Amino acid sequence: MARPRKQLLSRDIILEAALELVGRHRDFTITGIAQHLGVNPSSLYHHMIGGRDEIIEALRERIYREIDLDALGGADASWQSRIEYWVLAYREAVARYPSAIPLLLGRMVDDAPTLALYEVLASALAEAGVPREQHLAVISMLDALVFGSALDAASPDPLWLSSADAHPALHGAGASEPAPDRIGEGLRLGIRAAISYLEVSRAGFDRV
Repeated sequence: MARPRKQLLSRDIILEAALELVGRHRDFTITGIAQHLGVNPSSLYHHMIGGRDEIIEALRERIYREIDLDALGGADASWQSRIEYWVLAYREAVARYPSAIPLLLGRMVDDAPTLALYEVLASALAEAGVPREQHLAVISMLDALVFGSALDAASPDPLWLSSADAHPALHGAGASEPAPDRIGEGLRLGIRAAISYLEVSRAGFDRV
């Protein structure tokens, strides 16, 4: 049988197939990727020996590597600016693949791009005066802001169909002219609230 003229499989091809399946079905399987690519499932392991686990790790590395860490860690930038950039850049990266978010969050972090990303944030929190024992709580808050906004990017428009009689307050909010960038405006509001909280708390974080 003649050899195919182009390479049927590579890590990048497998990752693209995984992302496509996640976009359609919010998950993937080795069998599903193989069927999608028209290959035998066992052949995937020649490129991704760890199977599903390795594919998920590679997807996370691929998505997070798109974030410009040099801009995140600029020496001349204030901690406020670094945190704002961190949230915006992180959210932009994951919002491209909202269906992949549950896969990204369901695993312990041990890859270099993700650890480097959070190292920048932890350094900014230390400069902001946040006690070390509070870092995880603040990081969790900012994570929720990032991933919540990324998921919101996939929400329908309008968000709800409400009745003026049964839900007058909600109906009024939905009936008003929405902001041109509702999701972005909500994200920036969350960032300002988080930074304001940290600024107020610097002198006595444990008393807040």
